[in-house]
Amino acid sequence: MKYRLLAFPVVLVALMSFAPVGPTEPQVSQPSIDDWGRDRLAWTCEFEDEDDDGFDKICVYDCFGSRKEIKVDSFDDCPSSIRD
Repeated sequence: MKYRLLAFPVVLVALMSFAPVGPTEPQVSQPSIDDWGRDRLAWTCEFEDEDDDGFDKICVYDCFGSRKEIKVDSFDDCPSSIRD
């Protein structure tokens, strides 16, 4: 019985030596709500303008204050809205 009581702390110390010391990588700051939302939510962008670029047509969209452009074939119509 005495040996079992002495073995418990020895085993506990041995197991604790394998425990990680702490985080090895620097912790990154939390993203802002705009960054978080842009990654996880799909925004509907409304058509704003179009411009010809040789064989392509550039379609310009308003995505809640930010500008988004896509290229389509010059013979195709620009979509009325896109998901960003």
